[in-house]
Amino acid sequence: MRTDCGTENNTVAAIECLVASDVSAHIYGTSPGNQRIEAWWSFLRRYRSQWWIELFETLVNCGAFHPGCQTEMECLRYCFMKLVQYDMDSVRHEWNTHRMRPSAGARCPAGVPDELFHFPPPPAVNCLLTDTPDLPQEVLDELEEPRVCDSHDFQCYLDYLCAFNSWDRPADHEAAIQLYLNLLPIVSIWIFFSSHFARHHDYRWQLWRSSMNVKLLLI
Repeated sequence: MRTDCGTENNTVAAIECLVASDVSAHIYGTSPGNQRIEAWWSFLRRYRSQWWIELFETLVNCGAFHPGCQTEMECLRYCFMKLVQYDMDSVRHEWNTHRMRPSAGARCPAGVPDELFHFPPPPAVNCLLTDTPDLPQEVLDELEEPRVCDSHDFQCYLDYLCAFNSWDRPADHEAAIQLYLNLLPIVSIWIFFSSHFARHHDYRWQLWRSSMNVKLLLI
């Protein structure tokens, strides 16, 4: 596998070398040498992801979302993650099942990407790994079940709010925006009081003990 030197590719390089049990299974290259994948990212940006970017920018501009606020980020992921994932899965399916036309001077064969990947025509060689080693135990110990929110407790709290208020999980972006606007005030109040209680809990306890000591001295 060849990637550029972007920070997000450090993990990709480690996984590739670990699964293949070969440190040469991944190589770094310059971005101009990755024109094909760069062109695909440009295609994805123009036809799909730009729409989501503009949607979230609208929430920022109207003051409903503040980048850097962890609570709002968790709510946003809770409301939109499955919709974004479904949209990305649709892009992947459409791309992998479309037919590429023959092109003069092209280095890759024409056809359907999924078919070419699983049944490469000669003289191509099937390079898929058929005997992959088991992952080390220290890696397996760090595996986690996929979840929408970083905090499992916070996600359970959002599930409770939706169940208590009979709010359905959104099926489109308009329903997701409405759910986000419904959850945000409740969650903001909960965070506000939780943080203030934690901050002043020790002070209130000390104040109560001091008042009791004063009463005892008076008696």
